[in-house]
Amino acid sequence: MLSTLTSATAVDGGPTDEQRRLLDAIAQHVLELGDDTTTLDPAGAAAALVDPGERRLVIEALITLELLRHPVSAPLAEQVDSYIVALGGAEEQVLVQDYLTDAREQVALDWARLREASQEEPGIGGRGETEIAERLRALAACPPGSAGRSFHDFYERHGFPLPTDNPSLISHDFAHVLAGYEATPEGELALQAMLVAATGGAAHFSGLLASLLLFEVGMLPFPDIEPKSAVLARPGAAALFAEAVARGAAAGCDFQSLDHLALADRDLAELRTELRIPTPVPGPSTFVH
Repeated sequence: MLSTLTSATAVDGGPTDEQRRLLDAIAQHVLELGDDTTTLDPAGAAAALVDPGERRLVIEALITLELLRHPVSAPLAEQVDSYIVALGGAEEQVLVQDYLTDAREQVALDWARLREASQEEPGIGGRGETEIAERLRALAACPPGSAGRSFHDFYERHGFPLPTDNPSLISHDFAHVLAGYEATPEGELALQAMLVAATGGAAHFSGLLASLLLFEVGMLPFPDIEPKSAVLARPGAAALFAEAVARGAAAGCDFQSLDHLALADRDLAELRTELRIPTPVPGPSTFVH
């Protein structure tokens, strides 16, 4: 896996410093390897990687690495594409082509076409905005250290209005609480990487792509969020991202799809243990409760 990622990005002067930091972090935190790799061409990568799940994860990592290249590199895109084709292909590659040609409107259109449907919190299906607001405000009365109280504190800390008009944010933000990632660009990228790893690459990649397109290349418009670029080049961001992948691989489920409101009174630390979610290490983009 590491040899494929390294070989695919070794073109046009690459890997760049940002790509190299992520590759090194993946080697250390996810694969627990040194940086000694062999060179694999696309056919060699396909022969070495036969498991469909591993192939999918490598493809997703290759697309991520492509989006870390600033400025864009057509030779890199061409080489990475040859590896992705050899590994079975990926429809999401069209977004990289949009990025290469600076086709901002097409990025949004293609992502909208490829995105997974938003997950709605199970406990609020069919409820109106007033009822949803009452249910969320009640979380302030949950016991200290509980999942519900931590959700309330997360919203208070960031000054977010209650998402009564966008209920899909409830499950997303409960995932923030369970994972322990703040709503910073680094924390958003880490959360999405963790969710992808928690599902073995079977889900949430469109969410990771959205975060990369918003915070790494600044090409996906999102309401009330200012696009950023090269967030994973910030100090500690690559390590946080790779650690999130490792934490996701250790997790026992897709923790964004749970009925979180039914678990609101549960102690957050106990819930994390039950779900096999490793306790986050406190830092600028993480929190324990």
